[in-house]
Amino acid sequence: MINRKITLMLVISMLVLSFLSAGCGGGSGAQRVSGLSSDSVVKAFFEAAKAGQLNQAALYVSPSSTNNPQTVMKYLTGQSGLNELKKSNLLSLKKITEQGNYAVVVATLQPEQNDLALTVKPVALEKMNGEWYIIDLDKIYQDSKYLLLQQLLNKI
Repeated sequence: MINRKITLMLVISMLVLSFLSAGCGGGSGAQRVSGLSSDSVVKAFFEAAKAGQLNQAALYVSPSSTNNPQTVMKYLTGQSGLNELKKSNLLSLKKITEQGNYAVVVATLQPEQNDLALTVKPVALEKMNGEWYIIDLDKIYQDSKYLLLQQLLNKI
């Protein structure tokens, strides 16, 4: 009889916990738009980062890049150009090449509103499970898996 009461209490506790955790929904509210083209992924990343929605922007970055300590260190030390990105205007995106699960998109940025100078940055992407993700450029040159992507970038 006591074992039955303990089992019943455990089941009720587990149900309550599962309802509570399902109701919380993770808290961030960030949700990735699926089915985007490679250049649309770069645009979604740029718009989220410019708006300061870093959790949203991170959804468009490859998990291997976001889990890389060097990438995190670049963001923490300000070497990622995030402050410059917030002041920049995205003028154009052009998909330069796509081969298999890899693509390279070139982003043309205007660093400041009234600045005539332009910055052109290549953005490398990998398709995983049918979705495009941005790959950190340092990761590409460190991992032999990305040899084809290295070659595509070198052609630009």
